[in-house]
Amino acid sequence: MTYRTTMTGSWFRPPELVEKLSRAPTGELGPEDEALYLAAERQAMRDQLHPAGSPTGLDQVSPGEQRITGYTTFLPNRFEGFSRTERVAMPFSSELLAEMAESNPALAAQLGATREAFALPKIVAPLRYRDPSAARRAARDAARLAQEEGAPGVFLPAPSPGVITIFYPNNPEVYPSHFDYLDALTGELAKEYRAILEVPGVTLQVDAPDLAMGKQTATGWGVGFYEALPRHVEAINRALTGLPKERIRVHYCYGNYAASHRSDADFARVLPEIVGLHTSAIVGELANPRHEGDLLILQEYAREHGWPKHLAFVGGVVDVKTPIVESARTVRLRLEQLARAVGPENTWGGSDCGFETFARMNGVPRSVALQKLRALVEGARGTGPEGGGTAA
Repeated sequence: MTYRTTMTGSWFRPPELVEKLSRAPTGELGPEDEALYLAAERQAMRDQLHPAGSPTGLDQVSPGEQRITGYTTFLPNRFEGFSRTERVAMPFSSELLAEMAESNPALAAQLGATREAFALPKIVAPLRYRDPSAARRAARDAARLAQEEGAPGVFLPAPSPGVITIFYPNNPEVYPSHFDYLDALTGELAKEYRAILEVPGVTLQVDAPDLAMGKQTATGWGVGFYEALPRHVEAINRALTGLPKERIRVHYCYGNYAASHRSDADFARVLPEIVGLHTSAIVGELANPRHEGDLLILQEYAREHGWPKHLAFVGGVVDVKTPIVESARTVRLRLEQLARAVGPENTWGGSDCGFETFARMNGVPRSVALQKLRALVEGARGTGPEGGGTAA
């Protein structure tokens, strides 16, 4: 059995691009830097199509978010309603801060020293999506590069309504409640999703860490995580109304940081909600040691309720937060366990999260990431020197 493979969004940005992005006040490069970011996007796809010299690569690739500083930080470039001068820091729960201080004090110190990286423009007026041209241009570029590089498929990420409420804390003077804020974002982000899916051949990935990571980062919601979760799923579904389900995937995660993750959400309470997403694929973490056991929850859920037909699960079978390179055998074992829950036809292999979620912030070096992707491909095909098995 050969399983299909992909990754989750971001890839390593070259130094000259990072330098440009560091000077971009909006967190996004414009057409004047087109040659630079297109070259970086092409290289990102080549890395995914031939990781560490592999003759074969991923079945669905990403441009790697090369033209933006991060999957949420570019939004003030596309929305009206953000202050040009005032900034607000993203909040972290006391649980999360204590967990980081205990399990990864170096990371806790780094976050403390670079907190301004998570201080983003303040909301000062109702948010209005300006113009879909940037999203449409990114999708067209992705489709063209993928075709030129011979990629079997390509996807483009865009943030969920709920994750924006984490990175850009609500201003009660603009939106009276969390749900007012969420509802307003839902209608506006639908325009971005539609612009991406107007381009033939491109799959939309909705990045929705709020569906899990929200438990330890959404301290400003004013409502409990598990109480808010169904509304966040509903918001995504409303934003995707009328769009082609077969070209949509939704990514959840517990936060792309190396710490103990003891305060993470309980997947047994998350899964029954996210299976109701208007999507053809759920993309989630299974390699993170804290959540490899989520496979048991998937298997139990499928036994009790059955797995939805035509709903793929892209299981993270390589972890982006550790330099340990998974063997092809490890990848194969994880995929076969996932297949027992959701069916082989619905089983994909992927990465737990993006490899460089924000410019200059990554968990492993690019050389290690390439080895991880090669192990992913070999394990999914049942080939390679480590004995992943025999490909069907």
